[in-house]
This record gives sequence, structure tokens and C-alpha cells, in this order.
Amino acid sequence: MNLSSIPILPAETWLVALNPISGRGRGLHWRSAIEAHLAARGQCFHTVVSGYAGGTVDLVAEAVRRGCRRVLVVGGDGSLSEAVNGLFAQAVVSPAAVTLALLPVGTGNDWGRSHAVPTAPEAAIELAVRGVPRPHDAGVIDFSATGARRWFVNVAGCGFDAAVVERMPSRRWGRLAYLIGLLRGLSAYRMLPLSLTVDGRTEYAQALVAFTCIGSTCGGGMKVAPNARDDDGLLDVTLIHYLKAWEILRDVRRLFDGSLLSHPQVSSWQTNRVELDGELGTPVEADGETVGHLPATVTVVPGALMLVQP
Repeated sequence: MNLSSIPILPAETWLVALNPISGRGRGLHWRSAIEAHLAARGQCFHTVVSGYAGGTVDLVAEAVRRGCRRVLVVGGDGSLSEAVNGLFAQAVVSPAAVTLALLPVGTGNDWGRSHAVPTAPEAAIELAVRGVPRPHDAGVIDFSATGARRWFVNVAGCGFDAAVVERMPSRRWGRLAYLIGLLRGLSAYRMLPLSLTVDGRTEYAQALVAFTCIGSTCGGGMKVAPNARDDDGLLDVTLIHYLKAWEILRDVRRLFDGSLLSHPQVSSWQTNRVELDGELGTPVEADGETVGHLPATVTVVPGALMLVQP
């Protein structure tokens, strides 16, 4: 991957940002078909392939600096999240001035699935070319210990879900990777002392996990914030208090059937800011990738992005 190889790009040119690992290499396998479908629709494009973790951030930021105003991400939730961070990493234009579209080929594909984005290349490209870009909120995590900042487009969390992400094997395992991470996480599971400050009020909890959500689902279809909307200017915060391992297994269906918020050990809020604190070193994940450690402050920027959706 060579950033200097990106040419000056007319605004109408699509940057095809391809993750070669997503979907066990499916996106890379489809490269010729993707380019043929774009050409058949009279679209100009320039394809780039990420060469390292975080590579899509750099590629998208550089392409926008060189004139690109359309980005088609070929990957999963993590790749889309990297593209979003790339939009915020450049200062030439507002991120909302760039049209962002997705061809979902990743492990979980939660954003694509929840927005009914087609997984077949031809249909996804037709949507990207003919679809309507819609305003979409962006979440932002600020890590006070390091000064680092990370943007996210779907769900961020700390506690058990971040432990699962850290214990996942290679994403080349596909959706099986989540199951392996879950089992590994349960084997090392312990309660998490956590404090959440929402609207000036602090709650202390022995927690399983805390989610801060722009979207409603994560982890391959878990409905962790069933009422979340990605255009309402709010974060949906879901706190699951401590549960024993057998209780987690007994109630795991609630993560998928939309009834999670009615569980007696679950608290939820809607807000535009939440401060999270706990044991130093507690990992935080965003859009399925480990991005930092507590303490952290999560906020939302309404309408910060323009994403093509059905």
C-alpha cells in the first residue's frame, strides 16, 4: 500500500477501499467483478487495497485530500469504521461532504444487515450508485489518559464485549470467530467495577458490559440497543449488570429477540454524552475493534456523515 500512488481524483470518482482480509478474502476475490460493475454503470473509480490494520484510515484520508468525494468500502463493520475515521482525519472538507457506501463482506456485518444493504456485489454497487446518501450520526470516544480519539459509526462498549473482541482468533474464521471469542471470554469472565456519568448523575455498578450505541445491533446480530436510531442525535446507553455465567447462557436469547431492555439486570439511557470509568486497562471496543482503555468519554455528533442506505 503506497499513499503516494493515489492520484488527484475528480470529485465524482469512487475510491474503492478494499480490505483483503474481510470475509476471508471475499472482497479481494470480487475485485474484478466490482470494477466491472462500476464500469458498466459509467462510474469512474480508483481501487486501493489496505495493507495493514488501520490502513483504510490512511487511504481514505489521503484520497479525500486529493479530491475524492465518494468512497465505496468493501469490507465489514471494522472497515467502514476505519473509513469514517479517515474522513475525520483530514481537514480539507467536512466528513459530511463525502458520500460513503458499503459493500458488506465482513465477519459480523451488523451495520450492513441492520440497514438492509445487499451483500451481492452487483446489487450493492447499484445501491451505491443510485441510492440516496442520508445524514448519519457519528460517535466519538475520547480517552483522557492518552489524549487519543476514535470515531465510530455503530456500537462501542467496554467490559465483556471488549474482552470477547480481544480473545477472537483471526477474522478469517468468519462468524465462528465470535463464538470462539465468546467461549474464551466466558472462561475468563469476572464482574467489572464501572461508573457511568449520564446527564450529570453517576451510577456505580458491578457490570457485565456497557454499550454506547449509534446503531442497534453488534456482534453478528445482537440487539443491544433495540430503540436506537442513527439519525436522532442521541447515544443509546445499555448497561448490563453482573450476571453469573449460567444466567448469561440462560438469557442470551434476549440479545437477539429485542427484549434485552426489559431484563431486570439491564439499565438504559438516551443521552448525548456518557463518561465511563473503571479499572485502568479495561479495554474499549468500537465497531468490533479494540480501540483503547478506560477512562473514556463518549459523545455524539448529529448528522456528521452521509451514508448511502436503501
